Amino acid sequence: MEHLVESNGVQLWCETFGDPKDPAVLLIMGLGATGTAWPDALCTALSDGGRYVIRYDNRDTGLSGKVDFAAQPYTSLDLAADAVGLLDGLGVSTAHVVGASMGGMIAQEIALEHPGRLQTLTVIMSSANPLDPTTGTFRGATVDPRVAAWMQRGQTDPPLTEEARIAHQLELARILTGSATEFDEAATRQIIARDAARAGASAAHAMQNHTAAAFASRDRSGLIASITTPTLVIHGTEDPMAPFEHGKEIADKIPGAVFLPLEGMGHVMPSAFIPTISEAILKHTN
Repeated sequence: MEHLVESNGVQLWCETFGDPKDPAVLLIMGLGATGTAWPDALCTALSDGGRYVIRYDNRDTGLSGKVDFAAQPYTSLDLAADAVGLLDGLGVSTAHVVGASMGGMIAQEIALEHPGRLQTLTVIMSSANPLDPTTGTFRGATVDPRVAAWMQRGQTDPPLTEEARIAHQLELARILTGSATEFDEAATRQIIARDAARAGASAAHAMQNHTAAAFASRDRSGLIASITTPTLVIHGTEDPMAPFEHGKEIADKIPGAVFLPLEGMGHVMPSAFIPTISEAILKHTN
Protein backbone atom coordinates (compact mmCIF):
# COMPACT_ATOMS: atom_id res chain seq x y z
CA MET A 1 0.00 0.00 0.00
CA GLU A 2 1.32 3.45 -0.94
CA HIS A 3 1.14 6.51 1.34
CA LEU A 4 2.13 10.18 1.30
CA VAL A 5 3.18 11.38 4.75
CA GLU A 6 4.08 14.89 5.91
CA SER A 7 7.34 14.69 7.86
CA ASN A 8 9.73 17.35 9.10
CA GLY A 9 8.34 19.87 6.61
CA VAL A 10 8.66 17.52 3.62
CA GLN A 11 6.12 15.18 2.03
CA LEU A 12 7.48 11.62 1.89
CA TRP A 13 6.25 8.80 -0.31
CA CYS A 14 6.30 5.35 1.24
CA GLU A 15 5.04 1.85 0.54
CA THR A 16 4.09 -0.70 3.19
CA PHE A 17 3.96 -4.48 3.09
CA GLY A 18 2.22 -6.77 5.57
CA ASP A 19 0.09 -6.27 8.66
CA PRO A 20 0.45 -2.95 10.56
CA LYS A 21 -0.04 -4.95 13.77
CA ASP A 22 3.24 -6.80 13.14
CA PRO A 23 6.64 -5.41 14.26
CA ALA A 24 7.65 -2.58 11.92
CA VAL A 25 10.81 -2.70 9.81
CA LEU A 26 11.85 0.65 8.32
CA LEU A 27 14.08 0.36 5.23
CA ILE A 28 16.24 3.41 4.46
CA MET A 29 17.96 3.55 1.08
CA GLY A 30 21.17 5.33 0.12
CA LEU A 31 22.45 8.38 -1.70
CA GLY A 32 20.19 9.52 -4.52
CA ALA A 33 18.32 6.21 -4.61
CA THR A 34 14.57 5.77 -4.36
CA GLY A 35 12.87 3.50 -1.85
CA THR A 36 12.01 1.03 -4.60
CA ALA A 37 15.73 0.24 -4.84
CA TRP A 38 15.02 -2.07 -1.90
CA PRO A 39 14.44 -5.39 -3.70
CA ASP A 40 10.82 -6.49 -3.85
CA ALA A 41 11.97 -9.99 -2.91
CA LEU A 42 13.49 -8.70 0.33
CA CYS A 43 10.36 -6.73 1.25
CA THR A 44 8.19 -9.77 0.56
CA ALA A 45 10.46 -12.13 2.51
CA LEU A 46 10.35 -9.84 5.54
CA SER A 47 6.58 -9.34 5.40
CA ASP A 48 6.07 -13.10 4.93
CA GLY A 49 8.19 -13.49 8.06
CA GLY A 50 5.70 -11.47 10.10
CA ARG A 51 7.10 -7.96 9.73
CA TYR A 52 5.33 -4.74 8.74
CA VAL A 53 7.76 -3.45 6.12
CA ILE A 54 8.09 0.24 5.23
CA ARG A 55 10.24 1.45 2.34
CA TYR A 56 10.23 5.11 1.37
CA ASP A 57 11.74 7.79 -0.83
CA ASN A 58 14.08 10.09 1.08
CA ARG A 59 13.54 13.80 0.49
CA ASP A 60 14.65 14.86 -3.00
CA THR A 61 14.19 11.33 -4.41
CA GLY A 62 11.41 9.58 -6.31
CA LEU A 63 7.92 10.79 -5.41
CA SER A 64 8.92 12.58 -2.20
CA GLY A 65 9.16 16.35 -1.85
CA LYS A 66 12.06 18.30 -3.36
CA VAL A 67 14.18 20.83 -1.50
CA ASP A 68 16.17 23.88 -2.62
CA PHE A 69 19.46 22.88 -0.99
CA ALA A 70 20.97 26.36 -1.27
CA ALA A 71 18.04 27.81 0.68
CA GLN A 72 17.52 24.83 2.99
CA PRO A 73 20.77 22.86 3.35
CA TYR A 74 20.50 19.59 5.25
CA THR A 75 22.61 16.72 6.58
CA SER A 76 22.09 13.10 7.56
CA LEU A 77 20.71 14.39 10.88
CA ASP A 78 17.81 16.00 9.00
CA LEU A 79 17.26 12.84 6.98
CA ALA A 80 17.13 10.92 10.27
CA ALA A 81 14.50 13.36 11.54
CA ASP A 82 12.55 12.76 8.30
CA ALA A 83 12.55 9.02 9.03
CA VAL A 84 11.32 9.54 12.58
CA GLY A 85 8.59 11.87 11.31
CA LEU A 86 7.55 9.22 8.81
CA LEU A 87 7.11 6.73 11.65
CA ASP A 88 5.02 9.34 13.48
CA GLY A 89 2.84 9.84 10.42
CA LEU A 90 2.26 6.11 10.10
CA GLY A 91 1.47 5.78 13.80
CA VAL A 92 4.53 3.60 14.46
CA SER A 93 6.08 4.20 17.88
CA THR A 94 9.18 2.02 17.45
CA ALA A 95 10.70 0.15 14.52
CA HIS A 96 13.50 -2.15 13.52
CA VAL A 97 15.58 0.25 11.42
CA VAL A 98 17.55 -1.08 8.44
CA GLY A 99 19.78 1.22 6.39
CA ALA A 100 21.87 0.54 3.29
CA SER A 101 24.84 2.65 2.18
CA MET A 102 23.99 6.31 3.00
CA GLY A 103 20.79 4.88 4.48
CA GLY A 104 23.06 3.14 6.97
CA MET A 105 24.52 6.52 7.89
CA ILE A 106 21.00 7.85 8.45
CA ALA A 107 20.13 4.77 10.52
CA GLN A 108 23.18 5.37 12.73
CA GLU A 109 22.00 8.94 13.32
CA ILE A 110 18.57 7.66 14.38
CA ALA A 111 20.27 5.34 16.87
CA LEU A 112 22.38 8.22 18.18
CA GLU A 113 19.73 10.96 18.30
CA HIS A 114 16.43 9.06 18.63
CA PRO A 115 17.36 5.83 20.45
CA GLY A 116 13.87 5.37 21.86
CA ARG A 117 12.44 4.90 18.37
CA LEU A 118 14.49 1.82 17.47
CA GLN A 119 14.02 -1.75 18.57
CA THR A 120 17.05 -2.90 16.58
CA LEU A 121 19.53 -1.42 14.11
CA THR A 122 20.79 -3.11 10.94
CA VAL A 123 23.53 -1.43 8.90
CA ILE A 124 24.22 -2.79 5.41
CA MET A 125 27.26 -1.84 3.27
CA SER A 126 27.76 1.48 5.04
CA SER A 127 30.30 3.53 6.98
CA ALA A 128 30.66 5.60 10.13
CA ASN A 129 32.90 8.01 8.23
CA PRO A 130 31.71 11.05 6.25
CA LEU A 131 32.25 11.58 2.54
CA ASP A 132 35.45 13.35 1.58
CA PRO A 133 34.63 16.47 -0.51
CA THR A 134 37.94 16.14 -2.40
CA THR A 135 37.17 12.64 -3.70
CA GLY A 136 33.41 12.18 -3.27
CA THR A 137 34.05 8.89 -1.45
CA PHE A 138 34.12 7.70 2.16
CA ARG A 139 37.12 8.73 4.22
CA GLY A 140 39.15 5.86 5.58
CA ALA A 141 39.92 2.64 3.70
CA THR A 142 40.88 3.11 0.06
CA VAL A 143 37.92 3.24 -2.32
CA ASP A 144 38.08 1.58 -5.74
CA PRO A 145 39.42 4.31 -8.10
CA ARG A 146 36.65 3.48 -10.59
CA VAL A 147 34.07 4.52 -7.99
CA ALA A 148 35.94 7.74 -7.18
CA ALA A 149 36.14 8.61 -10.88
CA TRP A 150 32.42 7.89 -11.34
CA MET A 151 31.50 10.07 -8.35
CA GLN A 152 33.64 12.98 -9.53
CA ARG A 153 32.32 12.74 -13.09
CA GLY A 154 28.76 12.81 -11.76
CA GLN A 155 29.51 16.11 -10.01
CA THR A 156 31.47 17.83 -12.77
CA ASP A 157 29.51 16.51 -15.76
CA PRO A 158 26.14 15.24 -14.50
CA PRO A 159 24.01 13.28 -17.00
CA LEU A 160 21.13 15.46 -18.16
CA THR A 161 18.88 13.12 -20.16
CA GLU A 162 17.04 10.07 -18.88
CA GLU A 163 19.01 7.73 -21.15
CA ALA A 164 22.30 9.30 -20.03
CA ARG A 165 21.29 8.89 -16.39
CA ILE A 166 20.39 5.24 -16.97
CA ALA A 167 23.75 4.63 -18.68
CA HIS A 168 25.54 6.44 -15.83
CA GLN A 169 23.81 4.29 -13.19
CA LEU A 170 24.36 1.12 -15.22
CA GLU A 171 28.09 1.85 -15.31
CA LEU A 172 28.14 2.18 -11.53
CA ALA A 173 26.08 -0.98 -10.98
CA ARG A 174 28.60 -2.94 -13.02
CA ILE A 175 31.45 -1.60 -10.88
CA LEU A 176 29.60 -2.31 -7.63
CA THR A 177 28.74 -5.93 -8.36
CA GLY A 178 31.04 -8.39 -6.56
CA SER A 179 32.49 -11.60 -7.96
CA ALA A 180 29.97 -13.89 -6.26
CA THR A 181 27.33 -13.11 -8.89
CA GLU A 182 27.45 -12.33 -12.60
CA PHE A 183 26.36 -8.85 -13.59
CA ASP A 184 22.89 -9.07 -15.16
CA GLU A 185 22.80 -6.04 -17.45
CA ALA A 186 19.25 -6.57 -18.74
CA ALA A 187 17.70 -6.97 -15.29
CA THR A 188 19.75 -4.11 -13.87
CA ARG A 189 18.79 -1.80 -16.74
CA GLN A 190 15.12 -2.62 -16.14
CA ILE A 191 15.38 -1.75 -12.43
CA ILE A 192 17.30 1.47 -13.13
CA ALA A 193 14.83 2.50 -15.84
CA ARG A 194 11.89 1.87 -13.49
CA ASP A 195 13.44 4.03 -10.79
CA ALA A 196 14.45 6.70 -13.32
CA ALA A 197 10.87 6.88 -14.56
CA ARG A 198 9.66 7.45 -10.99
CA ALA A 199 12.29 10.10 -10.33
CA GLY A 200 12.16 11.84 -13.71
CA ALA A 201 14.33 14.91 -14.11
CA SER A 202 14.77 15.12 -10.32
CA ALA A 203 17.24 12.19 -10.32
CA ALA A 204 20.24 14.45 -10.96
CA HIS A 205 18.87 16.91 -8.39
CA ALA A 206 18.70 14.08 -5.83
CA MET A 207 22.29 12.98 -6.47
CA GLN A 208 23.62 16.52 -6.16
CA ASN A 209 21.68 17.33 -2.98
CA HIS A 210 22.37 14.01 -1.27
CA THR A 211 26.06 14.29 -2.10
CA ALA A 212 26.12 17.79 -0.62
CA ALA A 213 24.28 16.50 2.46
CA ALA A 214 26.77 13.66 2.86
CA PHE A 215 29.70 16.10 2.59
CA ALA A 216 28.12 18.23 5.33
CA SER A 217 27.35 15.30 7.63
CA ARG A 218 29.38 14.61 10.73
CA ASP A 219 31.96 11.89 11.36
CA ARG A 220 30.26 9.23 13.50
CA SER A 221 33.29 6.98 14.00
CA GLY A 222 33.92 8.47 17.45
CA LEU A 223 30.23 8.46 18.41
CA ILE A 224 28.85 5.03 17.57
CA ALA A 225 30.40 3.36 20.62
CA SER A 226 27.58 5.01 22.58
CA ILE A 227 24.89 3.14 20.61
CA THR A 228 23.07 0.68 22.86
CA THR A 229 20.51 -0.55 20.32
CA PRO A 230 21.05 -4.22 19.36
CA THR A 231 22.95 -3.96 16.09
CA LEU A 232 23.56 -6.18 13.06
CA VAL A 233 26.17 -5.15 10.50
CA ILE A 234 26.07 -6.78 7.04
CA HIS A 235 28.89 -6.06 4.61
CA GLY A 236 30.22 -7.55 1.38
CA THR A 237 33.87 -8.56 1.30
CA GLU A 238 34.26 -6.95 -2.15
CA ASP A 239 32.51 -3.63 -1.55
CA PRO A 240 34.31 -1.09 -3.78
CA MET A 241 32.44 1.98 -2.50
CA ALA A 242 32.43 1.43 1.28
CA PRO A 243 35.30 -1.05 1.57
CA PHE A 244 34.96 -4.01 3.93
CA GLU A 245 36.95 -2.26 6.67
CA HIS A 246 34.15 0.29 7.08
CA GLY A 247 31.61 -2.35 8.05
CA LYS A 248 34.14 -4.06 10.31
CA GLU A 249 34.79 -0.76 12.10
CA ILE A 250 31.08 -0.26 12.81
CA ALA A 251 30.73 -3.78 14.17
CA ASP A 252 33.87 -3.42 16.29
CA LYS A 253 32.83 -0.09 17.81
CA ILE A 254 29.15 -0.68 18.61
CA PRO A 255 28.98 -2.76 21.80
CA GLY A 256 27.65 -6.25 21.18
CA ALA A 257 27.14 -5.76 17.45
CA VAL A 258 26.82 -8.89 15.31
CA PHE A 259 28.90 -8.84 12.11
CA LEU A 260 27.81 -10.77 9.02
CA PRO A 261 30.41 -10.65 6.21
CA LEU A 262 29.08 -11.78 2.83
CA GLU A 263 31.79 -13.34 0.70
CA GLY A 264 32.02 -11.90 -2.80
CA MET A 265 29.23 -9.34 -2.39
CA GLY A 266 29.93 -5.80 -3.56
CA HIS A 267 27.91 -2.63 -2.92
CA VAL A 268 24.63 -4.01 -4.24
CA MET A 269 22.23 -6.70 -3.01
CA PRO A 270 21.90 -9.26 -5.83
CA SER A 271 19.00 -11.70 -5.73
CA ALA A 272 21.36 -14.54 -4.78
CA PHE A 273 22.05 -12.82 -1.43
CA ILE A 274 18.44 -11.91 -0.59
CA PRO A 275 17.66 -15.18 1.29
CA THR A 276 20.75 -14.76 3.49
CA ILE A 277 20.07 -11.07 4.16
CA SER A 278 16.36 -11.53 4.86
CA GLU A 279 16.98 -14.50 7.17
CA ALA A 280 19.60 -12.51 9.09
CA ILE A 281 17.25 -9.53 9.51
CA LEU A 282 14.35 -11.75 10.58
CA LYS A 283 16.56 -13.45 13.15
CA HIS A 284 17.91 -10.12 14.41
CA THR A 285 14.43 -8.59 14.69
CA ASN A 286 12.82 -11.60 16.36
